[in-house]
Order: sequence, then structure tokens, then C-alpha cells
Amino acid sequence: MKVITLSTLRSKIKHYFDEVINSSSILVIPSSGKDDDEAIVIISLRVYNLLQETNYLLSTYAHRIRLMESNSQSKSGDVNEVNID
Repeated sequence: MKVITLSTLRSKIKHYFDEVINSSSILVIPSSGKDDDEAIVIISLRVYNLLQETNYLLSTYAHRIRLMESNSQSKSGDVNEVNID
């Protein structure tokens, strides 16, 4: 995560956008106000989609339980091979 000012972003916007896309880095641009929670975050579409997928997978209790079960099975080696032709 990189924190830059709005004027810095303006001066090299293409550079920073390319950096976000190519390295999956996150840009934070704080507001000019005094509130530390007021900022803009710039992320790539790929990172955004991953966050949305994670949010969906963790959105219900049933999903969370199934993911924990799958993780335990994977760690213990209790896996089934699937051939897709």
C-alpha cells in the first residue's frame, strides 16, 4: 500500500495507474481534511473482483463452515483427484 497526495497523483497519474494494474498495489489518497478516515483507495479491477469473491464466500455461515472443512481436508491430505476430459 502506498499513500500519495492528490497533487502527486495528478502529476503522474498514468504512472500510478500502471503501477496499480501491473503490481496489484494499492494507492491511498488522503483527503485534505483532518479526518484520517477520509481517503480514496485505488485498486485494480482484478483485486476488486478478488475482494468481491471473498466477501461472497464469507457472506453466510454455511459458506464459512464449508470453506473451513475444505481447508482442513486439504491440510490433512484428504483430497480426491478429479479428471476433467
